[in-house]
Amino acid sequence: MNPNTQEFITHYFAEGQTLLASISEAEITGLVNAIESVRVSKNAVYLAGNGGSASTASHFATDIGVGSLRRNNPVRVVSLCDNASVMTALSNDISFDAIFSDQLLLLGQPGDLLIVISASGNSNNLINAVHTANKIGLLVYSLTGFDGGVLRKITSGKNIHVQSKKGAYGLVEDAHLAICHVITECIRS
Repeated sequence: MNPNTQEFITHYFAEGQTLLASISEAEITGLVNAIESVRVSKNAVYLAGNGGSASTASHFATDIGVGSLRRNNPVRVVSLCDNASVMTALSNDISFDAIFSDQLLLLGQPGDLLIVISASGNSNNLINAVHTANKIGLLVYSLTGFDGGVLRKITSGKNIHVQSKKGAYGLVEDAHLAICHVITECIRS
């Protein structure tokens, strides 16, 4: 074992704990309330992200969807990251920047909720999805890291931000998944 491995692990966990402690509980409560409102109105929740954030979006969709099946009124939720055929068709035929926005044009209805997840907050396909969602009449929330990028600005007041060093993808993705898990537990209770 590398002699610095133990030091790295200790530092990583300490930094992760600091990031988790800095997340606004009020911002999380806002998203819990938005999901509950969408559930009650029988609208849908859509999730999107790229890379590790795509896996978080898929995981979150599974947790709040399947996790709410036993309720009288479950959450209708779709991860826009999960249909490889749709994503590659849109990417090939139109543009990678349209893979989420064009799915919203097909599926989204006024009163639905879009949640975009991004460490940098600067992915064009997510930014385009937010603009499309706003035009359709969806409520939009974002989960961001680093300095929040463009997504934090265009979803101001509807953002859960993990202030972190630029490039700290693992720590931000860990925090985003923890946020999604606590929201799931709030919705299940």
